[in-house]
Amino acid sequence: MPDDVDVHAQTAYYGLTRWNDTTAHIARLCTEGSARIQRLVAAAPWGDDSAGTAFHAAYTKDAGPEVLQQAGERIAKDVETLGVKVRTAVKNTRGTDKKQAGTTMSI
Repeated sequence: MPDDVDVHAQTAYYGLTRWNDTTAHIARLCTEGSARIQRLVAAAPWGDDSAGTAFHAAYTKDAGPEVLQQAGERIAKDVETLGVKVRTAVKNTRGTDKKQAGTTMSI
């Protein structure tokens, strides 16, 4: 195992840019999916008969649609937050490398 870490700035920047693009796509999918679920629930396609009532009770048990929506929002936020943390780690590592190089050059 190496004793040092080498962060290639261009590669890290490219990877994090792709991460941000993907995160934006995930957030958009979660938002669109949540809106679709809300529209479908509001339409109440299960009907008023006994089968429809039973389906509705099972579908909404324990706040099923709301839990799904909240989980999607949380996942999108967590993925975005992770990207920010990685960007910060790369920046800090590069800053430490630059500072160490300056110290070494002054010897």
